[in-house]
Amino acid sequence: MYQLEVKRWLVAHRFLPSEGWKVYVDIDAMERANGGEHKPDKAVRAKAAEDALVVLGALIGAHPKYGRADIVAEHPTFGTYVVEVEGSSSRQREQAVYSALGQLVLQMQGDECCFLLAAPDDESWETQLRKIPAHAKDTLGLKCLLVSERGVKEI
Repeated sequence: MYQLEVKRWLVAHRFLPSEGWKVYVDIDAMERANGGEHKPDKAVRAKAAEDALVVLGALIGAHPKYGRADIVAEHPTFGTYVVEVEGSSSRQREQAVYSALGQLVLQMQGDECCFLLAAPDDESWETQLRKIPAHAKDTLGLKCLLVSERGVKEI
């Protein structure tokens, strides 16, 4: 599952704008299969995922405060969530998790919000996310999610 598809299903299952969420989704050129080398199906699948996000009511672009975080979801009752999302790419999964953790740490400014790291719901991603010690997750206020078309599960 590509990164943009993970974003699509996470918004659909956890942060529906129709349920009061204001959702910003940042999309870079590589996610759209612009530039670099990509699998033949990536551009079509990315376009479908982006179109679905727009239909759901997500705002495409950077958040005014959190900038280019992958997803920022705000709700008047449930608060603010800053999410880094990973997906299938040529990068090693372990390196992708390190990068996402670093990006999340840089967003931690002492605000009252929740931080999430989301990845496709498959065994290899689950293995990588389970390497993050519980103490580290508790200290950082971080939750890890596995995302699929069927739903989202926290690990």
